[in-house]
Amino acid sequence: MAKENKIPKPTIECDCTKPIHEAVECYQCGIPITGKPLRYKVDGQYQDFCCFGCYLIYKTTGVRGEESTAVAFLGKFGFGYFFAMLVFMLSTYMYGAHLTPDDPEAQAFVGFIKYIILILATPVMLLLGVPILRNAFSGGKINLNTDTLIVLGSFSAYFLSVYSVFTNKPSVYFETATMILVLMTFGRYIETSSRAKASNFMKELLKLSPEKAVVIRDGKEIEISRDEIKVGDVVKVIPGEKIPADGVVIEGQGHVDESLLTGESKPVLKKVGDELYTGTTSIDGAFKLKVNKPAEDWTLNRFIQIMKEIRATKAPINRVADTIAYYFLPVIVTIAFAAGIYWFLEEGFEKALIVFMSVLLISCPCAFSIGAPLALWIGLSEAMREGIIIKGADILEKLSTVKTVFFDKTGTITDRNMVVSYVKAIDEEILKKACCLERNSEHPLAKSFVSYCAQRGFIEDCKIDDFRVHFGYGIEGVVNGERVYIGSRSYMEKIGLEIPEELKQQEKKAEENGEIPVFIATENGVAGIVVFTQSIRKEAPKVVEVLKKLKIKVGVLTGDTPYFAKILKQKLGITDVRAGLLPHDKLKAIEEEKSKGRTVAMVGDGINDAPALAQADIGIAMGCGTDLTRESANISLLSDDLRKVPLSILLAKKVKKVIYTNMFWAFVYNVIGIGLAVMGKLSPIFAAMAMVLSSAFVIANSVRVKNW
Repeated sequence: MAKENKIPKPTIECDCTKPIHEAVECYQCGIPITGKPLRYKVDGQYQDFCCFGCYLIYKTTGVRGEESTAVAFLGKFGFGYFFAMLVFMLSTYMYGAHLTPDDPEAQAFVGFIKYIILILATPVMLLLGVPILRNAFSGGKINLNTDTLIVLGSFSAYFLSVYSVFTNKPSVYFETATMILVLMTFGRYIETSSRAKASNFMKELLKLSPEKAVVIRDGKEIEISRDEIKVGDVVKVIPGEKIPADGVVIEGQGHVDESLLTGESKPVLKKVGDELYTGTTSIDGAFKLKVNKPAEDWTLNRFIQIMKEIRATKAPINRVADTIAYYFLPVIVTIAFAAGIYWFLEEGFEKALIVFMSVLLISCPCAFSIGAPLALWIGLSEAMREGIIIKGADILEKLSTVKTVFFDKTGTITDRNMVVSYVKAIDEEILKKACCLERNSEHPLAKSFVSYCAQRGFIEDCKIDDFRVHFGYGIEGVVNGERVYIGSRSYMEKIGLEIPEELKQQEKKAEENGEIPVFIATENGVAGIVVFTQSIRKEAPKVVEVLKKLKIKVGVLTGDTPYFAKILKQKLGITDVRAGLLPHDKLKAIEEEKSKGRTVAMVGDGINDAPALAQADIGIAMGCGTDLTRESANISLLSDDLRKVPLSILLAKKVKKVIYTNMFWAFVYNVIGIGLAVMGKLSPIFAAMAMVLSSAFVIANSVRVKNW
C-alpha cells in the first residue's frame, strides 16, 4: 500500500452505549448497518462500525473503502487457504484408508484424523463462512443472491461431515466445504480489488490538492491542514505550489497551469479579482487569495462528487443484467433440488449431495452482475481522464448507438477565439456600452469583442439591469439607464429596427468573405456594426473523417449566412450544412432526424445552443472548463478539442462490446456448466473453481476497456 494512502494510526475508544436513531453506514466498509452498530472513537470522534472485523481492519491498515475491503478479503483468503490445505492433505490420507480396511490401527488413526480435520475446518467456516451466511439470511429473511448458493453448498457439506464424524459414517467432505469458501473469498478479493482500481481516478484527483496550506490569520502566517480551511481565510501561494482552495485573488499576479480542469496546456494569466481553483498550479506567480466558497463547492471536489453520482447510475443493460441475476437464482436452486432428488433415487444420498452442491456452485450470476457495472465504471473513469465528463452510465450506453452528429458552427466547428476585423459605430460611447453588456455573456463572439475593447481601453464600470439572452438572436440589457441591443440582422428585424444602407453594405461584404456581422442598437435605432473573422478548427477535417468511418452522419446547424456554409462544405466535405436557422429551426431539424429512428447527438457550447443540446438524444457541450453544471449537456468536454467527440463515441462502443462479450460468456458458461453438473460430471471443488475462473474472465475482459 502506497505510503500516502496510509492514515496515521488512530486513537480508538469504544462507545457501545450511545443509542442510534437512524440508519448509518459502516465507517470502514461503507455498507449500511441494519442492526445496532459498534461505536469506536477515531481521532476524537465516535464512528460507526458494522462489526469488530471492520474496526480491526481499520486499526491495522488505516485504509478505508474498497481498498481496505480487498485487503480484508486477501487476509481471510490467506488464513483460510492455510487451514484448507491442511484439511485437503489430511483428507487425501483419509481417502487412502480404504486400501487397508482390515488394519484396526489404520482405521483408528483415520478416526482420529477426522476429528483433527473437523478442528481445522471449523475456523475456516467461522471466519469465511459466517459473514456469507449473515448476508444470505439478513433481516430475518432469505436473500436470493450468490451468497445463498455458496451457503447452501458449503454448509451442507460441512454439517453432513460433522454428522459423519460423530456417527462414524464415511461421508466426510470437509475439504469440499472449506475449499469452496477459500475459492469464493479469493474471487471476492479479485472483484473488490478491481472495483477499487476502477475508482482510483477519484483518489488521484484528491492527491492533486495539497495536504497543507499557509493561511494568514490575525496578521500571522500559519500552516494548517487542507480540511481546516474556512470561507473567508486568506491563503498564501508561492510560485511552483498547487492551489489548496478555490478563491479570488486579492494580491499578486502570475500564470497558472489549469490543464487539469480545462485540458488547455497554455498557462492562464491571473491577476487581482480573478478566480483560482483547487489543484491547479502557480507557475510564476505569488498570490494571496480569499476563499469564497465552502470545501464541498470547490471545483476539484465537485469533480469527485460528480464522478460518485455518475457511478451510482445504471445503464439499461445493467438493469437487464440485474433482472437476469434476480430470476437466475431461484431457477438454479430449483434445478439443484430437482437434480438432487433424481440422483438420490438413482444412486443414493451421497451422490445426490455432490450433484446438488455442484449445480449450486457452478452457476455464476457474478458474470451477469459484475460484467456490466465494472466495464461501465472503467469506461466512465477513462473518459474523465481524457477530460470527457459523461453524466451517467445510461448516457455512455446510448452514446454507443449514435447515428447522427450535428455540430453548431460558432465556437464549435470554428475556433472559439475570433478576431474583430471591422467596427463602425456612431460614437465611442455606444461601443463602451456594448462592451459592458457583452461582458455578461458567455458567447464566443462576446468574449472576442470584450478582448477587442480591452486592448483599446473601452472597458468601463457600468450598471447593468434587465440582462436577457435571446437564443439564436442576441442579447439586450439596460446599460447606465439606456437599453442596448446586440445581435444578428434577424434580431434587429424582430425588434422592429431598420438597418441603415451603409451598414447593410458592410454586412453583405462581411458575409461574402465568410465573416460574421453583428449589429449594435439602442431604442433610437441601429447604431453600429462589428464584424468577426472566423477560421475552421484545424482538427475539424480529421474529426469529420473519423465520424464518417464510424458510419455516422455528420451535419452542421447554424444561424449563420449561407456564404460560410459553402466554405464548410468545401473544406470539410459535409453535405448537410443548414444555414440561417433560428433556434426553433434547429429543434425541428433534430426532431426530424430522431423521427427516422436515429440516435442524434448535438455538439455545441451548451450556452447559446442549450435548447438544441437538450432536444438531442445526446447533448455534448465543449469547453466547459470549470463550469461543470451546464444542465443542457449530457456530456461535458473540459477542453475545446473537437477530437474528444469521436473519441467518446469510440470509448462507448468499446464498453458496449466488452459488456456484450461478458453477457455472452456468462450465458454459454452457465448453460454448459449447469448441464455437466446436473449430469453428475463435476465435483463441487471443480465447480467452485470454475465459478471463480468465470468471474476472473469477466473482470479481465472488462479491464480491456482501458486499451481502447
